[in-house]
Amino acid sequence: MDRISSLPDEVLEHILSFLSTKEAALTSSLSTRWRDVFVFVPSLDLVYARQDRRENPRQFIDFVVTLFNRKAKSPIKKLALKIHLDDDQYVLDKTRIQSWIRNVLARGGVTDLDLFITFRGKFQLVPLLIFTSNTLVKLRLGRGFTINLSHENVYLPMLKTLCLDTVDFDGDHNVFETLLPRCPLLEELVLEDQRWKQKQWCGSVSSPSLKRLRIRFYNIPIISLDVPSLVYLEHSCIFGSKYANVNLDSLVEARINLWVEDKPLRRLRDGSAHLVPADMMDLITGIKNVKVLHLTSDALELFYFSGQDLPMFDNLVYLSIASDKKQGWQILPLLIKNSPNLETLVFKGLEHYVTTNCGDACVCSGYMEKIPSCLSSSPVKVLEISLYQGTSRELNQLRYFLMKLPFLELVKIRAANNIQVPIDVQYLLKLPRASSNCKIQAIF
Repeated sequence: MDRISSLPDEVLEHILSFLSTKEAALTSSLSTRWRDVFVFVPSLDLVYARQDRRENPRQFIDFVVTLFNRKAKSPIKKLALKIHLDDDQYVLDKTRIQSWIRNVLARGGVTDLDLFITFRGKFQLVPLLIFTSNTLVKLRLGRGFTINLSHENVYLPMLKTLCLDTVDFDGDHNVFETLLPRCPLLEELVLEDQRWKQKQWCGSVSSPSLKRLRIRFYNIPIISLDVPSLVYLEHSCIFGSKYANVNLDSLVEARINLWVEDKPLRRLRDGSAHLVPADMMDLITGIKNVKVLHLTSDALELFYFSGQDLPMFDNLVYLSIASDKKQGWQILPLLIKNSPNLETLVFKGLEHYVTTNCGDACVCSGYMEKIPSCLSSSPVKVLEISLYQGTSRELNQLRYFLMKLPFLELVKIRAANNIQVPIDVQYLLKLPRASSNCKIQAIF
């Protein structure tokens, strides 16, 4: 017996909503019962990529037009439209794509728009109907759009998630002074790879409702974060930004993905008098209440060059550090000392730049088994090491951690995929350790 076909239409439509629209349309050939079920699914997931030479633009257009006609005026709650245009832009043109977006908006009731469109030539203006929707909860705009905003054509009373990925803005006014105050319920904001003029965005984000913020820019001269309700921050940009008005009182988790080019980093290490490092202390102080902190190798070393007055991280229980041979651990001893409640310490690789300023957190200056260490008073219970290569230096560093961390309960070692020399797992499992309760798990 075909039990699925006997289910109510609403249930079948919900099942098909997890498929792309083209996949859902294939079910119309199953039987008469299924012929029109996919038409009334309240979501559309339309994808066209010309890299697949089997994809004919006219067939895609015919499919979408037929689908809209069959749907008549039934509401569409979610539209995901992902199109890459190249040499087909004269067939599948920008005007036609805009008409599809307007069609969905005109039906009313749309809550989720995911528009990711790439094509050659000048960006196309976003239909302004998007920014006056009373129902939209989630909005993602990617690549092929220009946004022209004013106070009169922006009000998104229900919007909770906004993602802008390499979009452009028209005009010289500050976009976010217009946009954010008109989104009173906004909880998540993603700014990905933007190239705006400073007049269009001065690097300021101010919102009392925002809870999650992800910023990925190449360069932001000045950054201001007035987001008192924020619980998650992911901040990625090149070294050189100034930080001002950092209000992150509710922050729980931060991912600081800063990077610095080799030449400026060498000059920082050399102590070049004419090179003034970016004042990151406002950012560091702003994130001091986090419970979870992720740092790239560049960010870890830049923290060191921002000054030695590191604040206390009293709430920090999870610290993750990405290591690299080009960056050092100079700030690590002080960071561990200033994290009195740290429980989990994660290293993505143990190799790092050799320096005499790493203090007693590593073995850069030689193996120091009998010398007191900042690790000896650390409450860390779990040590995780990934990308383990099994070099003699890594082995010495691992042995040092085991001998200096007295409260360890678990050590997880995960090998890198490109290991050149076989690792003696049994030897690792027998390494001496300061804690009699410590267990070692090696995953290779």
